[in-house]
Parts: sequence; structure tokens; C-alpha cells
Amino acid sequence: MPGVAHAEKWTLSASAGATGTYNHYIGANQPKDGFVACLMASLAIHGGDGGRLKLNGTLGANQLLCTGQSNSFAPAVNLAANLEVIDKFFFIDATASASTSFVSPFGPQPANLTIPTNNRYISEAYSVSPYIKGVTAQKISYSLRDDNVWTPSSSYGDSSLKTPSTYYNNLTGQMSSSVGYWGWTLDYSRQYYDNGVNGVTGVTGAASTLQTARAIGSYQVDPQLSLSLRGGYERDNFSTVPIEQGVIYGAGMSWRPTERTSVDGFWEHHFFGSSYSAQASHRLPNVALSANLSRGLSSYPQLAFQIPGGVTVAQFIDAAFTTRIPDPVARAQAVAQFLAQTGLPPILISPLNFYTAQISLQQTASASAVWIGKLNTIGFTVFRSKSDVIAGTEAALPAGFQFATNSTQTGCGVNYSYRLSGFTNLVATATYVRTTPNGGDDAANNARTNNFNTLIGLNTQFSPKTSGSVGLSYFTFDSPGSTNVGSASTVSVYASISHTF
Repeated sequence: MPGVAHAEKWTLSASAGATGTYNHYIGANQPKDGFVACLMASLAIHGGDGGRLKLNGTLGANQLLCTGQSNSFAPAVNLAANLEVIDKFFFIDATASASTSFVSPFGPQPANLTIPTNNRYISEAYSVSPYIKGVTAQKISYSLRDDNVWTPSSSYGDSSLKTPSTYYNNLTGQMSSSVGYWGWTLDYSRQYYDNGVNGVTGVTGAASTLQTARAIGSYQVDPQLSLSLRGGYERDNFSTVPIEQGVIYGAGMSWRPTERTSVDGFWEHHFFGSSYSAQASHRLPNVALSANLSRGLSSYPQLAFQIPGGVTVAQFIDAAFTTRIPDPVARAQAVAQFLAQTGLPPILISPLNFYTAQISLQQTASASAVWIGKLNTIGFTVFRSKSDVIAGTEAALPAGFQFATNSTQTGCGVNYSYRLSGFTNLVATATYVRTTPNGGDDAANNARTNNFNTLIGLNTQFSPKTSGSVGLSYFTFDSPGSTNVGSASTVSVYASISHTF
């Protein structure tokens, strides 16, 4: 197909860099002060526009060379691919991600990779999702999708702790149609979660299965507002407790008062009470706002699949640039250039997705905003996430995994960039996360932990492809009320250089 081949476009961008960091540790049982060198390399891939295969993302790694500590290797992978097997009918999505994360929200969470902690490990998530979609002659849309997610892991540095390898499957089917003001949707989902601890002494029923079938009827009140009613049946098998099953019902809405504002959401009644999801967003020429509210059942690999890298700053910059740069390709280039120039971190702080052996009830609220001025750029986010295990026991797992099962994470973060000149920016960030046990978790009723990270630095462009930075960072962790965990702090001075080929 010469026409198709010529339409495809592939772009590769390689970069390499080095960072030198000196860490000064404060507190009991801390390592000796020392110098850490970090070598970095990455390959950015963007390709397949106009072709059957599309591949986007980055493939990178960090190698730490330490004095007085073990050397450590940290991958940084985030890839997404789409293959159109049969024209406009059969597709396959695939993703791969690998990065450092933390075992427990109650443990230390230093943003600086050179600060050692036994709470850090390498988290991986791989998915393959074949699906079909189309429209019948009667204008009925249909889709059938099979998501398969694997989450292996490996230890990092001197720590031997890592999560079990889990598997998650989500089979979904949907049919929908609309005639005039009225519309209908039929959907079915079957979620399967294997927690990876099969065969461990004392653990029975390592898998859970959740099935839901529902019908949704919608009415288009006007071009901006749509209302819906929904009802169905669920059957959930948590293996260690009797099957939960029964009728579900609820309502939903979608509101687009202007092209810059959207509000979407639904509410449903389930055996565990209310389940809901709501999203609101608004954008101005220089501002992007977003708020999210949700409550429902989820599993560790499900969240790793849905939000593998957290919430990206790029999506807020993209929203703020939409009015000024309508073309999506030109806007993507402008966003990438803006992030490189300002030195803003690529990810906004978000609740830690930690491993649990059972299905959890997650209740999360978050709000974020990004403001872009002529010289100043500010990003802000705040969140609260409460997690409760629905059924089963974590008793056969290592203590680090048992500790966090029923907990609440509350946090906030701010990112600031000020353009000093056409080539140099002042960058400052600060994040704070507090983790507390929920009222019913007697095993951790005295634990309260606080993680605080802050950084201030200068980023500059030496040439169009070479940049450097210097700065100072501070991390502190403490657990008030705990008799066996004290406070620890680290002051770090760093300098880095990177080059894009």
C-alpha cells in the first residue's frame, strides 16, 4: 500500500545526561553523607501517524553510582501502541511502563532517587487489549474489548521488598444507539483479579471476580445537557466471603455549557453503598482547571493500568494552549517545548497506588490547576484518597503490605517556574503527603506519617539541544505517635547536564 506507507511518519529523539548529587543526612540510623552520580539515557518515540501501527512514548533508564552504598539501576519506561489489524474493525492496544515506586504509603517517599529507602521498588505494568468496534446498518454502535494486565516487579537498591506479580482481566461489551432526543446503552463487564499470592501458606482463594450488567437510557434535554437513568445487576465473588449479588440503579448527566467547560458524572447504588464518578473541567486562554470525585471498587493492577504514570502536567498545559493553538499537532510541539524551557516536573503528585491482595473500596477527591503567565507558571494540586479492603485478609503477606491496607492519603503539591531570561528559568516545587490509618484498622492505630519534598533550582539552555541545572532539595519524613519510627531528613545539592541528539 504505497499511499499508506508514505502517510506514516516516525520520529525518534535520543537524549543522555548526568547528574551529580551530594546528600547530607540528618537523623538516627541514617547513612553517611556522600556523593552520588547518576547517568541517564532515554529514547522518545512518536510514530505511525496515518498508518496501521502507532507507537508513542519513552524508553529510558537511570544508573546510580554511589559512594558507600550499592549501585542501583532504575528503568523509566512509558510506551503505548495501537495496531489496526482489520480496517476500522479490529484493533489491539498495548502498553508498557516501568519506574520506581513505593511499597507502602506509610513509609518514606523521597522524590530524590539518590536518597536510599527500603520502601522503594521497581513497579512494572504491561497490557494487551484486543477489541472490535463498529456500527450496524441500523446505526447501532457496538464494541467488545478484552484488557489483560500483568504487574511484575523487582527490588531496588539494597531493599529486597517487592510486590507479588498480579494479573487483571477486564472483559467489556457494549451496544448503544440514539434516535432524536433519546438514546440507550447496554453494557456488560467481567473483572478478574489474581493477586499473585496463590500457594502461600494461609492464603485461600487468591482470585476475585466481579460481574456487572446494566442498561442506560438517556435523554438530550438540549444541545448542552444530557440526563440518564441506569439499572442492572451485579454478582461479585471475593472468594473468601459469600458471593455479593443484587440489583444496581442510579442516574447520570453530561453538561457542556460552553466549549471550554464540561461536567460529567454518574451515581449508582451497590451492595457496598454509593458508587459514583464525577469530573469537571474548565479552561481559559492561560488557565486550566480540573476536579475529580469518585467512589468504587478497584484493584492494584486496575489502577496501574488506568493511571500508570500519574497525572501529567502536559495535559493541563495542552488544555491551556487549546484556545491559542487549535491544531493538535502544533499544540503538542508547543507543550513539549514549553515544558523543556520551564523545567516543570512532568507529573503532578497523586495518591500512591499500593499493593493489596484483595479488592479495595477507593474513595478519591482531587483538584488541579495550572496558570501560565508571560514570565510565571504555577501548577497546584490537592487530593484525598481513602482505601478500605472489601474482603479477605492480608495476614500471610509481609508486614509492609499488611500495614497500609486500610488507610487515607491526603496531599498537596505546587510547582512554580519563573523565566529569568530567554534561556534560564527559576524552578521551585513542594509536595506534602500525610497518611493515616482508617478508624477500623487496629493494627496501625498509632501510625501517622508525613512526607515532605521541596526543591529550588535554576535550569538553563546552553544550546538548542543542551541544557543544565543546579539546585538544592530537601526531604523529611516523620511518624508522630510511633515509638519505633523517628524522623529523618536529607539536604541535597545537585548539578546536571543533558543533551538531545
